[in-house]
Amino acid sequence: MIRYYASDNGVLKEVDKSQLEQTIWIDLVAPNPSEAEFMSKEFDIDLQDIADCLDPNERSRVEIADEYDLVVLRSLLPNAADEDRIDTMPVGVILTSQNVITIRIGATFIGREVTADLKRRPALNTKEDVFVGVIQRIIRDIEHRIRPVERRIAYIQETILSARRREVSQNAFALSNSLILLNTALLSDLNAISMLPKVRNLQMMKEKADIMEDIENDVAQLYEMTTIYREIMSNILNAYEFAESNQLSTIMKTLTTISLILILPTLLASLYGMNVHLPFESDPNAFWIVIGLSAVAVAGLWVVFRLKHIL
Repeated sequence: MIRYYASDNGVLKEVDKSQLEQTIWIDLVAPNPSEAEFMSKEFDIDLQDIADCLDPNERSRVEIADEYDLVVLRSLLPNAADEDRIDTMPVGVILTSQNVITIRIGATFIGREVTADLKRRPALNTKEDVFVGVIQRIIRDIEHRIRPVERRIAYIQETILSARRREVSQNAFALSNSLILLNTALLSDLNAISMLPKVRNLQMMKEKADIMEDIENDVAQLYEMTTIYREIMSNILNAYEFAESNQLSTIMKTLTTISLILILPTLLASLYGMNVHLPFESDPNAFWIVIGLSAVAVAGLWVVFRLKHIL
């Protein structure tokens, strides 16, 4: 799907294909082969670059070609049902002399939502304005996803060290894996954003350059946050493994103790089950005598183990 946007008094307005010359932003969301081929011929874009932007594993980078500049950043994958699972996808931003062209697998936002969550919405009159707005939106989406993670980690930390730890163990491992992926994505985004001054098709004034500097600082802060969260989750999972190992040791110790307590009654029963002459064999109360000796042996061993704090 391809959406075309033109500027109408600083506000992005969706237009149709016939007004292509007036557009400043063209948004490709999971384009089919014919749409990719059209964009390639119309703007002289290498089809391999379009394919790279649709590769889920594509890394963040900046490439400068003859006719355009390519910026690839990692963004959040839309429609993540599990709150503990965070998936990322590449977003390719191609800068030509007149347009910003974005290529992505899924649509996390559309034209009117680029600045919808800002209190003071900047005017989007040029491709530089759109470029900065798109980059800001990508980073804001990541930030909004990271902020609640601290509360989630606190809940997991409280639960995983309690008797209910098995209830959240799967979610804890999913969140830990997601933080590793997000931390790696933010690092690659940070490296790519630091390379933007080399892009030739961006003519940003001081105000926009300051905004891009703020974005770079925000990404660096988010990277540090995810690094901290990643280390915290690693410590929590280590504590979970220790608690599970400790519980297993306690169970094995209890089972071993019970086995030792039952050895003497088993031994007495085995002896009196042999076809040999034994004490009390002719006594009519021999059965109860054996039972009594077994009970005394069990009680004695139980008292000893209790005094030794083994049970």
